[in-house]
Formats: sequence, C-alpha cells, structure tokens
Amino acid sequence: MWPPAFVVLVLIRPAVLVPQSWLINENSPTKLLYGDMSKRLPGLTSPKCLLTPMQQRRYGDQKNSVRGVSRRESSFNRWKDNIIPYKISSQYTNDQARTIRDSLDELERMSCFRFVERSNEKDYLSLVPLDGCYSFVGKIGGAQVVSLARDCVADYIIWHEVMHAIGFEHEHQRPDRDNYIRVEYKNVQQGQLLNFEKLSPYEVDYPDGYDYKSIMHYDAYAFGRRDPKSRARLATMIPLLSGVTLEDNMKMSPTDIVKLNRLGRCNNRDMGGSWSGEQESSTCEDHASNCRTMKKNGMCSMSFYHQIMLSNCAKTCQFCSASPVDERSSAAPAEELSTTSSSPECTDKDPRCEMNVRNGFCKSPFYTLKMKISRCTKSCNLCSSA
Repeated sequence: MWPPAFVVLVLIRPAVLVPQSWLINENSPTKLLYGDMSKRLPGLTSPKCLLTPMQQRRYGDQKNSVRGVSRRESSFNRWKDNIIPYKISSQYTNDQARTIRDSLDELERMSCFRFVERSNEKDYLSLVPLDGCYSFVGKIGGAQVVSLARDCVADYIIWHEVMHAIGFEHEHQRPDRDNYIRVEYKNVQQGQLLNFEKLSPYEVDYPDGYDYKSIMHYDAYAFGRRDPKSRARLATMIPLLSGVTLEDNMKMSPTDIVKLNRLGRCNNRDMGGSWSGEQESSTCEDHASNCRTMKKNGMCSMSFYHQIMLSNCAKTCQFCSASPVDERSSAAPAEELSTTSSSPECTDKDPRCEMNVRNGFCKSPFYTLKMKISRCTKSCNLCSSA
C-alpha cells in the first residue's frame, strides 16, 4: 500500500469568471501544510501524516525547508512510458468534462505525455470536484486524487494541477528564488508564511533559468493581507528584475514546455500531437522573459523548439526579417513538399503535417524515421519507406 503523500494546490490568479484558486483554497476544510499542501489523503482518519523517508527529509527540517521545481526521479514517482490513465468524475457536467479533456489534449500536443481514459489500470488520476484545486506531486500509486472544484475547471488551473501530478512543483519556491524575487513577509497573511519557504537544492531536477511566466508561479498577491484603510490586497512577492511583473500566468510558458519535454525525455519519443507550439507571433518581439538564456542554450537553432521560439523569442532569435506568416509562405508549397503518390495507404495521420513540414519536422534529427512515418508519411514524402 502506498503511503499518503502531500497535496499541492494551485495558486494562480484566474480570469474574470473564475475565482482565484488560492482564494478558493483559503476556505477549504482540507488540513494543509504550508497553506497549500494536504497532510493526508482524502478519507484518511488518522490525525498523523504518514511520510516516506524522502518526504521526512524534505519536510521535516523546518530550518532548511526549501522547494524545488520538480521532484528527483525515482522508480515510483514517475508515470511509466509517460502514459497517464485518468478517470473523470460523473459529478462534472458534460461541458466541464469536455474542458478537462480538452486541457489534457493540449498537454499532449505540447509533449509526449499521453492521457488515456482508465480501463482497469491500478494507478491513475481520479479527477473529482472536491473542496478546492489541488494535486499530489508525482505519481503516488492507486487512485490519485486531483481535486478540481467547480470553480477550478479552467484550462490553466487544470494544467497547473496536472503538472504537479506529473512531478513539478512551484517555480517561486526553488532554491535560487531569492536571486529573482523578494518575498514581503510583512504582507503575508497570518499563518501563511510557510507558503513562501524553499526546498533544499538537493531536491531540484532540471535547473533551467528562473521563469517568472511559468504556469507554476504564484501571482504577486498570493496570500497577501489587505491594507487596513484601502482594503486593497498587498503584494507578497516583488520581482527583482526590472520591467518584470508577476501577472496571471494563464498559459504554459516556453520554459514550462521545455521542462515538460525534458522530464518525459520526449526528444527520443514519438510526439502524439503537434510537435510545435500552437501560437504564432504576429509582431517581431519577445514574449518570454528568458529568451537570452534559451538562445544561449542553442534553442533558437533547434528544430524541435523552432515554433516555440518563433512565437515567444522572435526578436532574440533574429526571426524578424519576416513575419511568421511570411516565413511560412516563403517555404515550398505543401504540394511540393508532399509526395504525388495516389496510394490510399500513403496518408498523414497528423492534421498539422503541412505546418510541421514547413517548420523542419521531416528533416529534424530529433525524430526517428519511424516517428516521421507514423505522423506525416505523405507530407514527408516517405510513402516508399512506409
């Protein structure tokens, strides 16, 4: 039997029609550690929290309590072959269930993780409308609860919680966060200071550059007190980098996608969805705060990240000589890129093959011949190899 594990709750400011998740969780009856982590599994009657040795090391020492970006990999906290079975509670409406499925589909398109509806799998995500928005970190085994209360059913909240279930933690609690943000402890609500502690460095995997725009980052006012006179909520985190604001992060950042693919070792696996980002930049400017770091890491010239960098770091990557549309229109027409074979067996399975071909999918060294044939046989002119 798997030991109970902590639960992490989403703390992102939502859109107009969706309440802030950390406000939803403030009124949750679930007993919490650090204000956003459950001490026990739902339904467990014991007042004590059962911890694994790793969790005891991680949470037991309050003096050195620091949080990282993703849990170090072990045989029990990763989803085998990146396949994540799930079950959506019948308590959701058809529209809510569709939103959840669509959000999981988006994560598939960003990575090589696959979400399959549970049949008889022992380990799976149980998506249920409990008393807030929260998830365990990494795979814990069995029916793993992801609570999405009615007000939590929004794509960016679902992404946040599922990222937790895959193995990611909050960005603003990584060991080096004090180099990037200043926590205004005097503005934090009474009893919520532990929300802003950090995990020790030995817990961190994949130390990419600090990402203010990560979907795993709190907003600037999370757990803030209200000013006695104006009743305005006070900021609890101040970015140290000039020009940066901690806004509502309602989409996966380029670095989020990079980390997700690295965690799943997706460069060596078949990407079931579109391998490139779905958004295009209509102006030549940067939309990510860490473009220089990503360029330094060679991502501007890597086919695997081309569309991500085009959409988010066009200026830094010097993609400004032409707009994204001009760049694509200057490529060979789709008819020239695809085979003229009329064989009914030679077809594309991915509806985005035309875009993928123009972005270098067919020639990318990141994809094996088998992957290319399985996705875009016709557009990659591989009918004779199929």
